Amino acid sequence: MEPQLIEQSELMQVKLELKIVSAENHTAPQRGQKEGQKEGQKAGQKAGQKELSPRQLEIIHLLENTPDATMPEIAEVMAITYRTVRRDMEYLQKSGIISREGGRKEGRWIINKF
Repeated sequence: MEPQLIEQSELMQVKLELKIVSAENHTAPQRGQKEGQKEGQKAGQKAGQKELSPRQLEIIHLLENTPDATMPEIAEVMAITYRTVRRDMEYLQKSGIISREGGRKEGRWIINKF
């Protein structure tokens, strides 16, 4: 599936939507399971891993375009609090999706896997 950019000019934002389809999503549910579930997990999720929120996807898209952005700059562009950005960035770093190369002021963000 192709990523989809949705421009929200009234909010001065661009939203990136990417739907990930895997082979797990297309298996028939086993006996006693609801449609879309596999052994107690939501379809498409790995054990112990959450799906990325739309806000986290938007942060990743922003970092693709401006890898040298600081967390306060991201908070300002997205019109959310610094604490929210920090929490999402920490989650993305712990998940191995992004990493930081260099220092706080002169470094840049690297997108490892997505």
